[in-house]
Amino acid sequence: MVLISIDGLRADIFLHPEVNGFSTEDLPNLNKMAAEGAHIKEVTTVFPSHTFPAHTSMVTGRLPFEHGINHNHLFDPKRNFEPWHWWADSLKVPTVFHLAQEKGLVTAATPWPVSVNGPFDYLIPEIEPVWDEKESTLELVRQHDQPPKMIEYFAFFSDLNSSEESTQGFQRDLNLHHIFKTVFRKSLPHLTGYHILRPDDAQHTHGRRHDRVREAFLFADSLVGAVIDLITELNQWPHTTLIVTGDHGHVDHHTDIRLNALLHEKGLLTVGNGGITNWKAVAHPSGGAAFIHLKNPSDDAERQNVVSLLENKEWGQLIEGSDLPETLKGYGESDFVLLAEDGYNFSGDLDQPFVYPHSGGGHGGDPNNPQLKTTLFAMGRGIRSGAILESSHTTQTATLIARLLDLPLKTDRPVPDILK
Repeated sequence: MVLISIDGLRADIFLHPEVNGFSTEDLPNLNKMAAEGAHIKEVTTVFPSHTFPAHTSMVTGRLPFEHGINHNHLFDPKRNFEPWHWWADSLKVPTVFHLAQEKGLVTAATPWPVSVNGPFDYLIPEIEPVWDEKESTLELVRQHDQPPKMIEYFAFFSDLNSSEESTQGFQRDLNLHHIFKTVFRKSLPHLTGYHILRPDDAQHTHGRRHDRVREAFLFADSLVGAVIDLITELNQWPHTTLIVTGDHGHVDHHTDIRLNALLHEKGLLTVGNGGITNWKAVAHPSGGAAFIHLKNPSDDAERQNVVSLLENKEWGQLIEGSDLPETLKGYGESDFVLLAEDGYNFSGDLDQPFVYPHSGGGHGGDPNNPQLKTTLFAMGRGIRSGAILESSHTTQTATLIARLLDLPLKTDRPVPDILK
């Protein structure tokens, strides 16, 4: 089983290619998977529609508040929410990787979110420095790869580009692709997670429709084609299922709203040394949404102060935490949720002005937004050729993997109807 996640893979690229600057011939390998295997047109992501919560739901079958990864970033105001959920120790429930390893199967991640110290025989973890500028990404990866010194193996005995610049952009994804192919060729793991990041980077920088975005998706499609060719070369299709999906889509924005800068301006929090030193109310921003926490939720005066400050704004819809619909309860406990209106993005910057012109793409908002839906392709062992489904949910990817590998996943999510 190979599970490829293309970060930021949008369903509408396939549903409306011409509208989005693509043609039906632009992504030949994904179209090949749709023709020869199965295609789920729209996959609804989780809330918040962020990379780490979505990837974890993809391999647990649970919503973020259930599996413990409810945001990309830890709730850590003192460090301005910069630390990420790198660590598998944060998980509240097992992933399909845990269940596979317990069954005696060989597991790999090259790379995968929330993987550090996780259940992998072969691991290139997703981790990078966010607070200590003296650390390097490569040194952090070297501390946590499995087996130890795997990065050194690739650096010294293959053509891996091991400069610090190689941890970003196209070169990063090329390095990871090279590692994936080598691990697969030499070890044939039973379950491999493989994360392609470049399309998400391009959309954050340029928005949904840009030549650089098209270039990034063509690049990702070529990597998928190389994986298809490798499985064919090794004659592994009778034994291998290939799943390619995304974690979320993207929406365009023209303005950042720096909520904690606003709360600082109004005396509801204080800022110092690059972080938040004290707060009565604080926002945990996630791009398309923000989660407002009160230090003392029973203080009615403070609660009303926040309502007066944040309700009826052109840039956001304020919802009481107790009034959230089921589809927006993924984050878990918060006093309020702000949903960004079209064109706006909630950023974590603490500098003024709190309304800051900034164009680009983002996610994190309401998963029912069609632009935030992703898609899924599958082919190989166990997959019904020509199967087409209109929709599924990210959590159902885990049930699909569990059924194909006969893993005892505890979830009430149904298996998508694309199996033989």
